[in-house]
Order: sequence, then structure tokens, then C-alpha cells
Amino acid sequence: MEKMSVQSLPIRSALALTGALLLISPISYAATGTQKVSFDYDGFINSVEQQQQTQMQQLIQHNQALNSAVRLACQPSDHQPLTTPMNKWSNLQDLQSLWLNSAQQWQRVQIFPLGPNTDTTVRLNITFWPDKKNLVERKVKGLIKQGDTVDLTKGGIASQGFAASEYLLFDPRHLKKSTVQKSCPSLLAISAQSLSNSQMLLTRWQDSEFREHWHDAGLGNDTFASTSQAAGYLLAGLAQGAEIIAKDKVYKPFRLNKEKAKANVYLAENWRSGLTLNNIQQNIADLKRLYRGIDDQNGPYQLLQRKGFQPEAESIAQKLDQVQGQISQLAQMKGQAFQVAQGRELAKSIYKNLMGLEKALKKPLPHFNLAQKFNSRDGD
Repeated sequence: MEKMSVQSLPIRSALALTGALLLISPISYAATGTQKVSFDYDGFINSVEQQQQTQMQQLIQHNQALNSAVRLACQPSDHQPLTTPMNKWSNLQDLQSLWLNSAQQWQRVQIFPLGPNTDTTVRLNITFWPDKKNLVERKVKGLIKQGDTVDLTKGGIASQGFAASEYLLFDPRHLKKSTVQKSCPSLLAISAQSLSNSQMLLTRWQDSEFREHWHDAGLGNDTFASTSQAAGYLLAGLAQGAEIIAKDKVYKPFRLNKEKAKANVYLAENWRSGLTLNNIQQNIADLKRLYRGIDDQNGPYQLLQRKGFQPEAESIAQKLDQVQGQISQLAQMKGQAFQVAQGRELAKSIYKNLMGLEKALKKPLPHFNLAQKFNSRDGD
């Protein structure tokens, strides 16, 4: 019987054969997946750049509102003398609310893993943390002793940011023992310095070579060979962010290094104001947003799929969802999370999954041809 070529088959049979060949082809999945996922390289660069600038501008706005409110509240008043105890001060709740707005906005800036705001000194100027030895309390007490004229330089970096103003507005022992008259000079100086620090942060970003190179990544430069490589560095930064959250915001405060150790809430970020667990929630939400794309369309998640690495892309997305759900559960426990066994066990699981997320974020990095970079956290 004479053999028939593919060309001589009826159209219906030829289509069936073509479908079968596609099913067994080893490259069909990657090719099909690549065709389905779009990625706007310029859209990615512009959305990340604009987001970072907008978040910094909003931080300035919140700090301006806080500083203005402090200046108004600290003026002498007939209906409430400056000798009023801090915990009886009628303006306290409003100032606390404004401080919370500023501190939560800093979390949105803090999590961005590239550029000038990753500098350790810059971060410590914004807020002094981790504070393993309660240096903030000692330094702020020193400021208060200076009286009406406060020189922040004598208190050093620990007295210049959110952690210092948090002590003045939230520390229960301070609020009970101090008066408005004693606290206001330091609060005025610190809130003004926080505003200045946030303004300088934006200036550093706008004037930085990094921002210029990020903007022109598509043309290639000394920092980024391509937009794709820029996305790879963002992915690497997200991995480091997951590690910092895991080690500094979960592992150390819950003292997971010892099986039966009690949590030490004083090692937690913003423990005085009760923002500790909310901060972690915000951090994970922002990691997720940076990964999936600021505009929900152009992020490392879509780029990985476009490059044919859908399993890696989905693995990261699933781990982010998992950790986000767990942290939501922990945050619902509030302060009790640090006191009960259930909170500790959940924290252990969160730590483990955050380290798994870090590993998943690093797995695709070889595909982006990144230069080897020194990790300042090596050896921790």
C-alpha cells in the first residue's frame, strides 16, 4: 500500500495530526504561554519610578501635617495649661493619629528594595530601628533635659526620627510622668527633623544616578544592561525584603532561636504604637504589588511568564498569597500574638514561609544575568 505524505492527507486529518504534534512538542507550552502574556517594558519602568516618587511625596505631606499640628498644639492655651500631664493632653489623640499616618506611609517607602532609600544611614535617620538596647528612650530623655532649646545633634541618630516621636506620643510611662511643657520642645524639634529627612529622601531619589539609570534601562547603561535586567534586580531586592521581614520583624521579636523562649516585643518595630504586625501586613502587600506590577499588568510576575517560566512565576505568587493570609491571622491577634503559644506557632510558620518565599524569588535570578553583588546581610 502506498504511503501518503502529510500534504496528501485530507484537510481534517492534517489538522488532527498537527494538533497531536503540538501536544507532544516539548516547546509548545512555553511558546503558547509566551504568546498569551503581554509585558510593556516602558510601562514597567515608568510605573515603578512614578510609584516610588509618589510614595515619598505622600510621606512629606503626612510629615508636614504632623509638624504643623505639633506646632499648633504646643502653643500656650487658656483652656489647657502646658503643665498638663501628657496623658491628659486634649491634643494627644489627634497627634497620635497623624503620627500613625506618617509611620504607615514610611512602611510603603521602606519596602522599595532599590535606590537611595536602601542606604542604612538614610533609613536610620527616618526611624531608628532595630533598637536592641532601648537607645531611643535614653536619648529622648536626654533631649527633654535640655529644656526649651533642643539640640538634636546631641542625641544622635536615635533621636531624629519616628522612633523618637513615637516614644514622646505613645510610651505609657512617659505619658504618665511628663507634661506638655517638658515634652513639646523635643516633639517640635523631632517632627521638624522628620519633615526635613523626608524632603531630603525625595531629593536624593530625584537627583540620584540610580533613578536616571532606571529610567533609561531600556537603552542600557552602567547599572542596567536592559529593562529585563532591571526587573531582575527588582526581583532580587524583593527577595532581600522578604529576608529582612523574616529575620528582623518576625524571628527576632518572637525569639524563634530558642524553643521555649518568650517573645520580646521590645525588639519589634513600632511596638509602642502597636503598629508591629500592621507593618508586616503592609510590607507583604507592597511586596506583592511590586511583584505583580504597580499597574497590575507589568511586573516581574508577567515578565517571568513571558520568558517561559510560568511555574516559577506561579510559585512566587502562591507563596506571597500564603504568607499574606497567615500574617492577616497573626495581626488579628494584636498584642496577644506575642503572649500566647498560638501566636508563636503561627510566627514560626510565617518565618519558615517567608524564607521559602525568599528562595522562590531568587530561583529565577540566573535568567536575568545579574552581576554578583555583595550582600550586606551575609553573616547575620
